[in-house]
Amino acid sequence: MKLLKIKLPFLILISFFFFTLSDLFINCSYSQTSNDVMSDPAQKYEELFKLKTPENIENSIQPPSNDMAQIPEAMVVPEPEIMVAPEPEIIAQDNTKDLLPKLNPTLFNNWVLLNDTEIWTPEKDLPQFITHDKDVLKELGITKAIRQSYQNENSIVDIVIYRFMDFSGAYSAFTVLHNGGPTKLKVGKHASEDEKSVTFWKGNYFVDIHVSLQNDESAKGFVVLASQEVSKNILIEQLPPVVAIQFPALNRIQGSEKYCLGPLCCKKYFSSVLSEINYDEFELLDSGGVITAEYKFSNNSKETIILFLTRYIKKETAELIFNKLKTQFELRVTKAKEDKTNKDAKEMDIDIDLEDSTVKIKNKKNDFTMLKQKGNLLAIAYGITDRKNGEKILSLIPWPIEITKPTNSLTETNNTQNVNP
Repeated sequence: MKLLKIKLPFLILISFFFFTLSDLFINCSYSQTSNDVMSDPAQKYEELFKLKTPENIENSIQPPSNDMAQIPEAMVVPEPEIMVAPEPEIIAQDNTKDLLPKLNPTLFNNWVLLNDTEIWTPEKDLPQFITHDKDVLKELGITKAIRQSYQNENSIVDIVIYRFMDFSGAYSAFTVLHNGGPTKLKVGKHASEDEKSVTFWKGNYFVDIHVSLQNDESAKGFVVLASQEVSKNILIEQLPPVVAIQFPALNRIQGSEKYCLGPLCCKKYFSSVLSEINYDEFELLDSGGVITAEYKFSNNSKETIILFLTRYIKKETAELIFNKLKTQFELRVTKAKEDKTNKDAKEMDIDIDLEDSTVKIKNKKNDFTMLKQKGNLLAIAYGITDRKNGEKILSLIPWPIEITKPTNSLTETNNTQNVNP
C-alpha cells in the first residue's frame, strides 16, 4: 500500500511530461507548415503566374514515357485505318462532236450517220479528209479536226470541223481555205458558198460542209440546214482580228481577203505578185497577223491593186521592217539602173518621203509600188497603174495619230542656263 502511494504520483508526473513533449512537437510541425503556406502571398502569386505562362506550360509537358512498351500487346488498341477513296481520273471533255447536227426527222428526213466520227489531232499523220498543208494548219494553231459523214440513199454529205487555239487561227483558215464566194446564208461570222459546199468561221472553229456529187439538190438542202444548226451550236462569237477591221472596205473586192499569222501561210496562199517579199524577214511572230485583198477603182477597170497590211505589237518593229524594205527597194533601183541591158531601167525611179514615212517606187511606165508606215501599222500596195489611186488607197487606212510634243528652243535654252552644276 505504501509502495502504491509512491508510484502513483510518479506515474502521473511521467505522463504529464510525455503529453507536454508531444504537444510541443506537434506545435513545431504545425508552425513550420503554416509558415510555408502563409510566408509571402505576393511571392506565391508571382510563382503561380509564372507557372501559367505558355513557355512554362510548354516546358512542363513531359514526353511520353516508355512505359507503353511494357503494356502487354493485347492491351494496346490499334487506331482504326482511315480509308481514302481514290481521286477520280480527270478526263478532258471534247465538245467538238456536240456541234454536229442532231438528225431531227422533221428537218433531216431519211438522213442517217454513215460511219463513226473521225477525229484527228496534230501529232498524228493527216487523214484523207484533210487535204490542206499540215505545217500551215499548225502555224494557225489547230488543235483538232473531226469529220462526220451522212447518207440519204446515194447522197453523201461530209461535215468537217476544224478547232483552233483562238479565233484568229479560225479566221485565217476561213480566208485561205474557204470555197466559193459570199453568201446570203446567216451562218457563222463570215461565210461562203458554192454549188457543193458551205464554209464559215465562228469563234475558234472553221467549218466545211460539202457534198460528194455535183448538182445534188437533196444533199445541198441538207448542207444548208446542217450549216445553220452547227452555227447555232457554236455559242462563242468573235469579231475578226484588229488588223482585218482596220483594212479599208471601200473599193475592196469582197471575198478576196486573205489573212495569215506566219510566213508559211503567206508563202502558200498570198498572191504571186507578192512573191518578191521575203516573209521570213517580216517578224510576223511579233505582229497581229498580215492581211491582203484586191481593190478596184471605177476609173480604171483594168487596174487591180493588191494591198498588204500588217499590225505589229510595237511601233519600233514596224519602223525596223519599213527601213529594211526601203533599203531593199533602193538597192533594187540602183542595180537596175547599173544594168545597161535592162530596158525598163530608164523608167525606174524611187521617191522617199521620210517625214510622211512613205516610199513610192516606179518600176516601169504605169507600174508603181507604194510603201507606208505609221505607228505600228505597215502597208504595201502593189499593181498600181494610176499613181493617184495608189495614194488614195493608202489614205483609206486608219493610220494611228501620233502626237509629238512641240519643242520651244527659247524655253529649252533658259532651262539649260538655269540648271545648277
